[in-house]
Amino acid sequence: MSSLNIPESIKSCNRDPHLLLKPFISQYVYRSMTVPSGHFMEKAMPLRHTSSIDFFPGEEYDTINLVTGEKEPFLRCTIRGPRTYCKYFIRIKGDFRSFIIKFHPTGLYRLLRMPMQHFANIASDGKDITALPLEQMQARLAGAEGIEDCIGIVEPYLLQLATNLTQIPLTIENIAQAIFIKKGNVHITSLAEENNLSLRQLERNFLKEVGISPKIYSRMLRFEHLIKSRIADPGTNWTSLALEAEYFDQMHLVKDFKHFLGIKPSAFIASDFAF
Repeated sequence: MSSLNIPESIKSCNRDPHLLLKPFISQYVYRSMTVPSGHFMEKAMPLRHTSSIDFFPGEEYDTINLVTGEKEPFLRCTIRGPRTYCKYFIRIKGDFRSFIIKFHPTGLYRLLRMPMQHFANIASDGKDITALPLEQMQARLAGAEGIEDCIGIVEPYLLQLATNLTQIPLTIENIAQAIFIKKGNVHITSLAEENNLSLRQLERNFLKEVGISPKIYSRMLRFEHLIKSRIADPGTNWTSLALEAEYFDQMHLVKDFKHFLGIKPSAFIASDFAF
């Protein structure tokens, strides 16, 4: 069996959520691909600042821990918080399908009312979540054909939960969005002061509602912006990209590469990762 790079076979589409779900959900994403018999595709799973509920109704795929080399149990439905480093690679064979519910920075917290730090850097089994009948939803998604079918199945459950929730302040959501707009180039202390929070209050609430600290969240957004710029224009050198992303020097860039992707900038190949 041999590795195969067939990006043209990956089909992806996205849709906006119902109006009442927009405060929580940023978008739905459906992906599908077929790897020819006798081949497989491998991709490293890079950093991501978002949280999501992920369903995998297609054929099972392998998830291998990059540190231990051990295979992780396959889960049909997972709750995933932000991922701050490259922890796994996946090996896909046969027919792959995924349906992803992507949330705003604090959207999953406000929907489930569970501390998000428990979901950072892990994929939790959907069966362990009681706020939504995720196992039942997954069973119904097994027969879905395309994104419209998937949305038609999951949205009634999401709407029922969302419309019965009491509202909570959007302070942390607004701060996270401000960091996103600035591509991570912000002063955390200033954001705390502008929102009448102490730095400790901001860090504690950000960890609870987003899953990571505001400092690492900002670093991730800046680095993600740099990587997107490189993918959009592979001919641009890292020095120019680093200056545009407001890295103060080359060592900061190298440090973030090592932290987030485990490699040096010179070793970066976009197709190695599942961006």
